[in-house]
Amino acid sequence: MSKIKLYGYSTSPFVRKVGCCLYYKGLSFEFIPVNPIDPRQIAFTQQVQVPVLSIDDEWRTDSTQIILWLETRFPGKPLFGTSQRERKQILELDQWVTNSFIFCGFRSIIEAPLDSKFRHFAWRLAAIISSQTPLSDEVRSIWPEVLKMAPFIHHMVTDHDRLENLQSMKKKVANELLDHLGEGPYFGGRTQPSLIDFSIFPQVIFNYMVGIKDTLDIGHAPALNEWLKRMSKLLPQNPILVRDFMLINKRL
Repeated sequence: MSKIKLYGYSTSPFVRKVGCCLYYKGLSFEFIPVNPIDPRQIAFTQQVQVPVLSIDDEWRTDSTQIILWLETRFPGKPLFGTSQRERKQILELDQWVTNSFIFCGFRSIIEAPLDSKFRHFAWRLAAIISSQTPLSDEVRSIWPEVLKMAPFIHHMVTDHDRLENLQSMKKKVANELLDHLGEGPYFGGRTQPSLIDFSIFPQVIFNYMVGIKDTLDIGHAPALNEWLKRMSKLLPQNPILVRDFMLINKRL
């Protein structure tokens, strides 16, 4: 049996994406938390990018490329459909998830005022990270400022168009989310879950499960609420790679 290790921090949407795909495929893996301040756990890659997935003596970076690699190694429960046409459509939607859905979250971090609400959000993330790779009290105290200066987040944001007002973009992305679900039961109107579902699911439940939000916002849309219930049946109770004691709310 292959020895699989996933390196990263559970606050990363791309790490959670890979984790959910591993869970869905039923693959046993070890999650190795990486300290974002001192990422010595991935020194063997000679870079600081997460996620990193190693299988025996090989490793890969970049969440989508990792999952494409997984698909070749473990084709059971396919994540890219059964034809080249389906694969192309799924990869196109995966780009939308990164460039629109996840991008909105990164934009919110950069553009949010450094007020008490943002500080609460950032300190909660610091607590989650520190529960797995301890941070000093000094670093945790300045995590709101650290988060706003994070090079990866700035790189993601500056590489995309920011001419549209953030609130307008959020509304547009919410409408697009519903459009992409279509008639369901899974994203793209597919009858079986794909990479897209596992790219989106851990992101929409994360803030709720760790207590940053009191409600699952998208759960108010009936179609998305039913999708959440279907997805919950495919994954373990805690699919977001945080310590169990850091969970505040159970998912649907």
